[in-house]
Amino acid sequence: MSEPEQPTAILPDFCTGSRVVRVLIVCEAVAIVLALGSSMSGDLWRRLFLLSVYLQWIGVCSAAALCLIRRHAGRMSTRTVVGLSYLCLLLVTLAVTEIIFVAGRFTGFGLIIEHSSQEIFLARSLGICAVVAALALRYFWLRASWAVHAEAELRARLEALQARIEPHFLFNTLNSVAALIEHRPAEAETALEDLATLLRARLKAETPTAIRLVDEMRLVEAYVRIEQLRLGDRLAMEVDLSPAAREGRLPSLCLQPLVENAIGHGVARLPDGGTVRVRAWIADGMLFAEVRNPVASAAERAPGHRQALSNIRRRLALAYEGRARLDFTQDATWFTVRLAVPQQDREDAPP
Repeated sequence: MSEPEQPTAILPDFCTGSRVVRVLIVCEAVAIVLALGSSMSGDLWRRLFLLSVYLQWIGVCSAAALCLIRRHAGRMSTRTVVGLSYLCLLLVTLAVTEIIFVAGRFTGFGLIIEHSSQEIFLARSLGICAVVAALALRYFWLRASWAVHAEAELRARLEALQARIEPHFLFNTLNSVAALIEHRPAEAETALEDLATLLRARLKAETPTAIRLVDEMRLVEAYVRIEQLRLGDRLAMEVDLSPAAREGRLPSLCLQPLVENAIGHGVARLPDGGTVRVRAWIADGMLFAEVRNPVASAAERAPGHRQALSNIRRRLALAYEGRARLDFTQDATWFTVRLAVPQQDREDAPP
């Protein structure tokens, strides 16, 4: 795999308590294996206790060393970070092992030395550390490379989604504007402004990670006004947003494509049209946004509906690492999509 661009990305944050706990759990598992695999007779529980102290000491010192390396790795290359981490792990093991060997003459640690010479005890400990450290750093490297690759792929899909302009929608809009210019110039001007707003949002090079729901609703309203030029009274929209939800934040161009689907795959395919219902509220630290549209018959349904939902779901996975959700339900009458995005310091009740 390719080398991660950010050198700090290859190392997990061992400065956090949760990471240190994981290291201690791994060290304890190794201690259990070594205690059970020892050929020496004697008190198993005492040997396990001494091995646990020994390996936990190595684990805590190693986590501290990797924490310091990660904090000061800003100007280092990724390979330098890996090499320095590997060397530090060996040095930590060497130092702790040397202390244990010396202390073993005066304490109970002599039990885990098993009558070995200093050279053999050091070589055995460093050999185990060399293998475990190499495997761990290789895993960190592969994980960071995979994360970079996955993020690049998701960002490419996001850029493609944002840059996508439906030809039929664009042509229909321009034709509608052309028909309005002579008799209703004000409406034609408004339609062009709405189209420019949508194109600007879709072609923008860098979309903000999150925008307010009221700002996203401006894109929704612009799109609906344009579609009403084509569908007329066949298209209606009902909006019910709680006060707190209006200030909630979500990735740009998440709600507008859902409304676009609701119109294109629902209302526009019904002879009598229908109403798209949008509501939003905040509860349990999450912003919920729901889009409902009447269901068209299976024979009249156009392809692409599920693909749009899949694209938005990937965007949410990139932005929120699994904490956001996009679900849909369908019955004989309504197709409903519900978006849930984490929020901070906001609380409300569903409308």
